[in-house]
Amino acid sequence: MNVGIVLLRLIHIFAGVFWAGAVFTLARFIEPAAAATQPESNKFMQRFMGGGFVMAMGIAGPLTVVAGLILYWIDSGGLQNGWIATPAGLGFTIGALIGLIAFGIGFFISRTTAENLTALGKEIQAAGKPPTPEQMAKLKALQQRLTDSSVWAALCLVVVVIAMATSRYL
Repeated sequence: MNVGIVLLRLIHIFAGVFWAGAVFTLARFIEPAAAATQPESNKFMQRFMGGGFVMAMGIAGPLTVVAGLILYWIDSGGLQNGWIATPAGLGFTIGALIGLIAFGIGFFISRTTAENLTALGKEIQAAGKPPTPEQMAKLKALQQRLTDSSVWAALCLVVVVIAMATSRYL
């Protein structure tokens, strides 16, 4: 038994389960509930996005990707076409590529949008009065962008979970 591979698989699986589960929960339950309870939910979402959730996602996503890429390198024998062209290799390759897309959506779109939402929320809170029409329009646009990016990341992660769960058995 190779302890390093076992450790990498555990990191990949546990971080991936958290990452995918959190994205599914955010896209399917938290964001729709927040949108339906506006403006009361603004404080909740500001705290949620400004708290440990974004940091946990910032750790889980990269851990999943890095461990997965190392495992892919090992399984493929250093990116050997013979392995990649097998049914299992193709399944893992598709899962890996779509996983990288999901990571890109989360890192480049969702994370920056959450940071912008948090900053805007703090700005509104510091003013001590209701948001201006311009702030409200920006708030709604940022919330929609976060919702859209979460849905796209969740859809990508559905494909990734299916590919990773089944590829070894193809």
